[in-house]
Order: sequence, then structure tokens, then C-alpha cells
Amino acid sequence: MTPNAHLEQLTPEDVGLPEGARIPFQFTPGHRWSPLVVSFPHVGLAWPHELRPKPQVEFSRNADYEVQTLYAGVPVLGAATVTAHFSRLVVDLNRAEDDVAHQLVPDHPAPRARMKPGVPGSPAPLGWDRPGRGVVWASAMTGTRGTTRILTPPLSYPAFESRIARFHRPYYQALEVLLQRRRKHFGYAVLLDAHSMPGSVGVDLVLGTLEGASCGDAVANTAMSALAGTADRQSLLSVRRDDPYQGGEIVRTFGRPSEGVHALQLEVSRRLYMDERVYRVLSWPSDLRPLASERGPQPPRGPGLPAPNRRRSRELHELVLRVRSLVRALSSPSTAQPQILETPTPPAL
Repeated sequence: MTPNAHLEQLTPEDVGLPEGARIPFQFTPGHRWSPLVVSFPHVGLAWPHELRPKPQVEFSRNADYEVQTLYAGVPVLGAATVTAHFSRLVVDLNRAEDDVAHQLVPDHPAPRARMKPGVPGSPAPLGWDRPGRGVVWASAMTGTRGTTRILTPPLSYPAFESRIARFHRPYYQALEVLLQRRRKHFGYAVLLDAHSMPGSVGVDLVLGTLEGASCGDAVANTAMSALAGTADRQSLLSVRRDDPYQGGEIVRTFGRPSEGVHALQLEVSRRLYMDERVYRVLSWPSDLRPLASERGPQPPRGPGLPAPNRRRSRELHELVLRVRSLVRALSSPSTAQPQILETPTPPAL
């Protein structure tokens, strides 16, 4: 008998941590079994007590701030979610664990700083030191598009490795465990890695597939169709694939379509759901109803910015519809391949 999906769990041991250790993310199971897992690696705002003092910067400006609220209630559709607690200023979960400059960790045995995250064969030049380009940040972004130093090299390798072991590897192990449970159950699994991007990029939605390397054609086409709308309801939003974002380390690691594991990255323009000048989420339109019986993060309510004007209200409404449409499509057990295992094996809990 297949266990109820809402009873699915992740233990510290499942993710490589000692028994009783605090898991550095929030796991929310789906209300039913589906092939889909949604990842939120850059929404965390916390700073670990053991790494005090806490940097005196705006953590929201160094995050995909509140992008998870656009996915409120998706467990109702069958998607399990993994949401980072800690800031990417601790470790950047969308970078490889060896993506670090030699100058930052001089005693690292094999540092491989990358020009392009998620692309191992893109070595950075000597002296590369830009925020967000490595797994540990030396500088944080500020509201003026500048940077401020939060870490003065050198960082010892033991201190670096401690961050990786405590915060980075457990997140990856969690995704691996969840995806393998679904692959065993359905014959395949799908990971959607959720991010946001500045409005200055000039496009509303970008689907990253590593130029098709991280997922099968059926999955990519299904996702693009869901984001673009239908013939009788064209989306108000502009959509591109792999331009300018192809995907980072999470998509590269888990996108193994030949093994039945597909991964996509979705970048959402922050201008659609917040005022980027002050980094505050817009009040949601009153007609944007939550999914029935939803759990998890709720749409922004109460104190906040005034309701957006009519056009922005329509765009925000459309954005949530497109996100839900994407999750519904990827949660369907016929998305990646029509031949589901004839005798599914229940996921091990």
C-alpha cells in the first residue's frame, strides 16, 4: 500500500547530518504523490549563530526575496518543496562546492572558481572576486548596485568545509533523496529550481534548461507551453528559454534526463511582484484567491505597499496563474514520458 504523500519526511540522517541535528531548510510534502519537487535555494534570510557576527547588510537584497510566495499552496497540486532557511551569504546553494577563488581559501586542495555558475569548464581568471560568483561570498550586494565586504580573506579550509558540510551538502542530499523516491515511484522525476531576477533584465520569465541538456524535450516543451498560456488565453508576460539564464549548479547536478531525472530553472522578474527600490512585496489583488486547503507560505497580506495599479495588478495575477499552470503541468505523471512503470514502487519514507 502506498504511504500517504503528506506523511513523507526527511530526517537529518537522510541528508547526511547527525541524529538530532537541525536541518538547514524547510521540507513541505505534497498533498498527493507527483513527480515534481520545487526548490527555493536563495530565499533564506537567516544567519547561523556559530558564524557571528552577522554581516550588517540588507539580506533581502542578496536573496530571491519572497519568490516562494508566488508558489503558495503548490503542495495541493502534488509538489513537494524544499526551502532554504539560511542566506546565500553563508553558502550559495546554486554553486558547486569547489566553486571558490584561491584567494579566498588559499589552503583549499582543489579550488575551481567558475566564470559561469553551473558550467564546470568555465574557469575564472586569477584574482576573480565578484559577489555571487562562488559558493562562499566575500562581498554582499547593496541597494546602490555596489558591494560591501563581508569576509576578509583568508578563510581557512576547515572553516570553509564546515560551511559546506553543514549547509550545502544537506540541501543537495535532500533533493537527491526526494528525486530518487519519485523516480522509483513514477519512472522519472522533475525538479523545478525557483529564482527571481532584476526587472532590468527586460523579460518576465526565463526558463533555464542548460540548452536542453538538463531535461527531455517533452518536459521543456510542456513547461514553455504552460508559461506562455494557451491559444484562447495568451499570457501578458514575456517568456524566454535559456536567455539570459541557462541554469546553475542545481540544474546541472540534477538534470540527468538519460536517468529519468529532469531539472529546470525558472527566473521571475522581481518587478512583477515587488517594488525593487525598497524591496517590499506588492499587496496582492483581492481577486487572487489562494488554492483550496493550501499550506505553507501565504500570499503577502496586511501592512505593505499599496495595491498595484490596474496593469501591474493584471501582470501579478497572470504571473501567479502561469506559475500554477507550470506546477500543474510538471506534476502530471505524463509530462516526461508516457510509459509510467506498470507496477509503481511506493517511495521509501
